[in-house]
This record gives sequence, C-alpha cells and structure tokens, in this order.
Amino acid sequence: MKKLIIISLILIQSVLLLAVFDDYQPSARARGMGNAYTAVADDANALFYNPAGLTSTRYGVKFGFANLFNQEFSEYKTLALGAQLPAKLGTIAVGARVLDVDFEDFTLMSEQVWSIGHGITLIKDIHSEISFGYVGNFYNLSMNGEEDDTAIGLDVGVLALLHGRTKFGFSVTNINKAKMGRENQIDLPNKLALGISYTPYDRVTTSIEIKKDFAHETEFMGGVEARIFEPLALRFGVHQNPATYNAGASFYIENIEVDYTYTHHSVLEGTHYFNLGYKF
Repeated sequence: MKKLIIISLILIQSVLLLAVFDDYQPSARARGMGNAYTAVADDANALFYNPAGLTSTRYGVKFGFANLFNQEFSEYKTLALGAQLPAKLGTIAVGARVLDVDFEDFTLMSEQVWSIGHGITLIKDIHSEISFGYVGNFYNLSMNGEEDDTAIGLDVGVLALLHGRTKFGFSVTNINKAKMGRENQIDLPNKLALGISYTPYDRVTTSIEIKKDFAHETEFMGGVEARIFEPLALRFGVHQNPATYNAGASFYIENIEVDYTYTHHSVLEGTHYFNLGYKF
C-alpha cells in the first residue's frame, strides 16, 4: 500500500509539472539564450527549433540530458544527428526526444518524439541567404499498463541572413494541429515563433523572439552569446511566461563541444541542462 501511495504521488506531481509533450528544451545552448533560438539555430539541434538552420550544419551530432526541475524521476534525453547531402541538396537530420518518469525499476510514463527533417538553401549570394526546412515528428506516449497513444506532426521553418550580421527566423510547430488520444483527445503543442538575431561584433550574438501558442498566451524571450576566447562561450537569457532566468557556457576542444546551462524558475526548482556535441 505504501508503495502504491508513493507511485500515485509521483504521478500526480509529474502530471502537474510535465504536461503531455510540453515545450521542453533539448538544447542547452538555446536555453542559455532564453530559448530565443529560432533566428540563431545553426547546429544539429536546429531540427527541434527551426529546421531551416540545418543548412549551417555539415556533419554533426548532439546528445542532451536534464532532470527537469531537478526531479530525479524526470529524465529528459535528446539526440540530433545532421549530415550534409551532395550536390547542394541541403542537409538531412534525424533526432529523438525522450522524457521518462521513473520509479525504482519502473517507467511510469514515457513521452517520445522521433524526428526526421531536411533543410535546403533557396537563395544565396555574397550578402544574403534564405533557407527553408521541414520536420516530420512521430509522437508516442506510453503509460505503464496502458496502450500507447501515437500521432504525427509537421514542423516548418524559414531562416533569412541579411548582410552577414542579421538573421530573421520563422517557424511553426505542429502545423497540421495533430491530436493524441481516442475518446478525450489532447491537442499537441502548436506554436508560431518569430525571431531576430544580430551580431554587433565578431563572436557576439544577440537574439530576441516572440512565440505564440495558439491555445495559450504569448511568450517573449531574449539572450546574448559571447565567445570570450576560442575555447569558451558564455550565455545569458531571460524568458517570460513562464518567467525563467538562464546562464550557461560552452567549451570547445577541437571538434568537441560541451554545453551547460542552468535555468532558474520563478516557482519550481531550477534545471541543469547538458549537451555533448561533435562536428565531423
């Protein structure tokens, strides 16, 4: 009986903190900039933010891990792998985002998103570039003792670079408004994001973004990234609704990148985000 009570309490807390397929952040770098990443995305994790940014990736992989809100039972794991195609056919990427809610040796709930995306450059000259990308997502929700629920969603994105220093980003998540469930259906997150980033100095990037969830309120976010010297980059960012404050750093060792960000939440406990990346 005691064990059942504990499991019930964990489930209740997990439902309160972790709504189904909420907007979890797979990139420590993006979180360090307050999640204002739609107009910055230039690595394999662009698959999850703005697939048009995949065109900046030749060959790279990113692993991520976090215990959301510092709760040991909530493990968030991510993987993104990008590879450039021949003959100017753009870049293809595959990825996964998995949130497990565990108790002892049992997985009580697992949210899985398996993604495949493609980004391609539409126009490019000496000063400007416009890219387009799209992602297909397979959503799978597993509950211990229950039959899995699945859904398929589509994301799209556009990224425009102007005069080498200013980038405009646009993306829509779940543009087909996929739902999950049989009798009582749940709307999966459907968001529109608009962002702009600017590089006032070499190795310094600033970014602001507005994101509209069609079912909830509007979010505002902004951040800055500065590469103090070659092996180190520092980031700071803020996010409104919910209010979070973020600080992080990256360390570069040849082709290896280690990203870390701490997010302070105004109500819940903070989260430590980690990414390990490699560029081939």
